[in-house]
Amino acid sequence: MDTMSLTAKYEDEMIAIRRHIHRHPELSNKEYKTTEFIREKLTEYGVEIAEIGMKTGVVAVIRGGKPGKTVAIREDIDALPMKELTGLPFASENDGACHSCGHDIHTTVLLYCAKVLSEIREELAGTVMLIFQPAEEHMGAGELVDCNFTQVAKPDAFIGLHVSPEIDAGSIGLKKGPANASNDFFNIKIKGKGGHGAHPENCIDPVVISGYVITQLQTVISRENYPVYPGVLTIGSIHGGTVNNIIPDYVEMHGTLRSLDPDCRKKMMAAIDRVVKGCAESMRGTAEVEWEIGVPPLVNDDSIIEAVAEAAAKTIGTDHVSYVKNPSMGSEDFSVLFPKFGPGAQFRLGSGNNEDPNSRHGLHNSKNVFDEKCIRTGASVIIQYARDFLR
Repeated sequence: MDTMSLTAKYEDEMIAIRRHIHRHPELSNKEYKTTEFIREKLTEYGVEIAEIGMKTGVVAVIRGGKPGKTVAIREDIDALPMKELTGLPFASENDGACHSCGHDIHTTVLLYCAKVLSEIREELAGTVMLIFQPAEEHMGAGELVDCNFTQVAKPDAFIGLHVSPEIDAGSIGLKKGPANASNDFFNIKIKGKGGHGAHPENCIDPVVISGYVITQLQTVISRENYPVYPGVLTIGSIHGGTVNNIIPDYVEMHGTLRSLDPDCRKKMMAAIDRVVKGCAESMRGTAEVEWEIGVPPLVNDDSIIEAVAEAAAKTIGTDHVSYVKNPSMGSEDFSVLFPKFGPGAQFRLGSGNNEDPNSRHGLHNSKNVFDEKCIRTGASVIIQYARDFLR
């Protein structure tokens, strides 16, 4: 049976599952009920669950009728710490948590794949690994690595998707090469000498130093980064002082650095260290920079993207496939898994429509509504890709 016919049978069921997940969001590393629900559904579908010691999330396998390669399908399951404002009848019932990044769609797509691929397992030559990853918003892919997920099977290819409100539901977007940026966090502490605001000559003002540091840091992007590989440096938080007539002893700043190229990433990190310390010292202060190393850039394998395009042509049609011109400077911790553990790719799943302007708000917006037509679209393309890969 062709893939579109297989997925048509279960579309209403999967929309109901999505609404259940959407109604009960759970934050990163706290996805206990979500994990329990996923396990129940996989057991119902006759899918083997691998016990590798994860606190939340699930890794499962579907073994085909013949030996062969392994394809790993990965999606994320956590929600964001936001209050939902969509007004949907199945809106979040957990105050302060909602699926405004679309991970409920992702989880449902993977359950969709599990149900259909389990049904046709005898035609598959090889293994399907299903990865329901926890805590994507907090780099949860690292737990998969810590739990040695490859003990279950060693993937020959990774595939996944992410909803995209900018693209129409029923369509997908493909990007070869760098698709998402790395994401590292830095914390800066500028130390001076506090005192009376009326006598700055007796002080070393860390507030003034911090202002100078912020402006000079932008030269890391404009004058030190290789221009053909975009970089973003953002100071998102700054704190110093208590009242208007006291010069504080220190100021703290927190920011993020994003890059599409590993070498540029290292160079900019070193430049930030140098600029911050040099600026502070030139104004008689001192500074410390602490790094929280995040995820590397997500770089899609060209051959897998081409295979996804072929799978889409067989299912949703070529008129519903487009190539995305620009990468996103947002990060995606799927990049922790590939290419380190095998080649992979993530495509963009359209979830917007012109009839409902609320579907175009964008990710991480508490009012964004995802067009549920995208669920079958995403599952159909991935199922076809898996069938082709394990043919």
